[in-house]
Amino acid sequence: AWVLRSPTDISKGKATATGGSSIDTATTVSSSSEGSSSPSGVSSFCSSLFEYDSLSDSIPSPRGSPRSNSSSERDPPTKGRIAFQVRAEYDLLFHVQKVLGSSRHRSSEALVANNDHEDNSRTNSSSGNKAVVSPSDITLSKRILRSIDDYCLQKQWMDHIGSEKAMAIGRFLKGGVQKYLKTNARCSSGEVKKFICVELGTYCGYSALVLASTLRQFLSTSLHPSSPSKKKPLFEFHIYTTEVSAELLDVARSVFRLAKMEEYITPILIDVDNDLDHHDDEAIETNNNDSFSFSFSNKKKLSQLLQEQHGIYNIDFLLLDHAKHLYLEDLQDLEDAKMLRAGSLVSADNVVFNGLDVYREHMHELELRGVVDSRLEEMNLEYINHLKDGMEMTVYLADPPMNVK
Repeated sequence: AWVLRSPTDISKGKATATGGSSIDTATTVSSSSEGSSSPSGVSSFCSSLFEYDSLSDSIPSPRGSPRSNSSSERDPPTKGRIAFQVRAEYDLLFHVQKVLGSSRHRSSEALVANNDHEDNSRTNSSSGNKAVVSPSDITLSKRILRSIDDYCLQKQWMDHIGSEKAMAIGRFLKGGVQKYLKTNARCSSGEVKKFICVELGTYCGYSALVLASTLRQFLSTSLHPSSPSKKKPLFEFHIYTTEVSAELLDVARSVFRLAKMEEYITPILIDVDNDLDHHDDEAIETNNNDSFSFSFSNKKKLSQLLQEQHGIYNIDFLLLDHAKHLYLEDLQDLEDAKMLRAGSLVSADNVVFNGLDVYREHMHELELRGVVDSRLEEMNLEYINHLKDGMEMTVYLADPPMNVK
C-alpha cells in the first residue's frame, strides 16, 4: 500500500512521531490505484547544491545530479503529495545492500584483472592468494549515503536529511571541531577528550552516518603535530543517536554495520511510554472523594536518561530531527541540565517547513542576551526542489541561563 500525505499534514508535525516518517493519520490506498509500484516524476534533482569543501567532500551527491548553475526542478511524487510506502525502510536497506554488493563485485574484478596483469610478468607468481582490499569506513559511508539519495530520488521519497543539508551540517560541524581543538581537546592531564555528538531522531541512520563520516574524514587528514609518525589523533569522538521505534533502530544498526561505523555510533532506544517525561505529566491530578491529590510517575527527563543510563554529561554537537513539537522542550531540558554549555553546537532541522517559530524565538532571545550566535540556513526540503525548508545553526557563546517554566 502507498500512504499519501500532503505537505500541510507534514508541516503540522504528523510525520515526525518516530524521528522520521510515520503513517498514523495518513490516507492509505492500494498501489494498484496508482498505476505503478513507485512514485512518478522523480527523474531529476536540484542542481544548485553547495560545492563541497575538504570536509564536506565526505558527503556524496546523488548519481546523475547536475553540477551546473541552472536549477532542474521536479514535482514531488504523486500529484503534489508526498507518497510513502509502508515498510519502505526495509526495502531501502535491501537496496543499500545490493548496491554495496555490486560495488564489491566490481572492485574484486578490477583487482583480479590488475593482479593477473602483474602475474603475467612473473614466472613464479601464484594467482591463488589474491586478496581483495576492504574499502574504508569513509568510502563505504559515501557509497551508502549516495545509494540512499538515489533511492529517495528515483523510487521513494523518505525523510532523510539529504545531501544538501548533509553538506551544511558538515561545514557547521567542521567549524565547531576546529574551535573545539583550540580550547577543549585535551584535559589537564594530557589525555585526549571525546567530542560528543547527540542526535535526537535516528530514523534509518542517515544523519548519524553523516556525522560519523565527516568526523572520520577530518581525523584522517589531521595528525597531532607532536607525533605525526605515530598518527596520533587530535581528538576522539562518539555519536549517540536516539529513536523511539525499535524497528527503525534495527535498520539503522544494519546501516552502521554496513558502513563499518558501529564503533563510533551508539543507538539508543527510548520507550516514550515508560522512559521519558514529556508535557509535564510527572504530576497527575486525580479527584478522589472530592479532594484533589497528585500521583508521581517514575518517568525521567531526557537529560536524566542520557546521564544516568549512558554517562553523557556534556554535549558538543546536538542535532534535533525528532518530533518537532519536542524541539524546544528537549533543548531547554538539556540547557537546564548544563549539558549544553559555552562552545556547544546545535543544529535543528525542518524549522522552516514545520514552522517552528517558537524554537527560533527562543534562540533569538538568547542571541539578544549574548548567549548564542544563531543563524538560519535556508534550503530546499530534502529530495523535493520547490518546497522550502531550513536549518537553525546555533553556537553557544556562554553557558545558557536556567529557563523559567
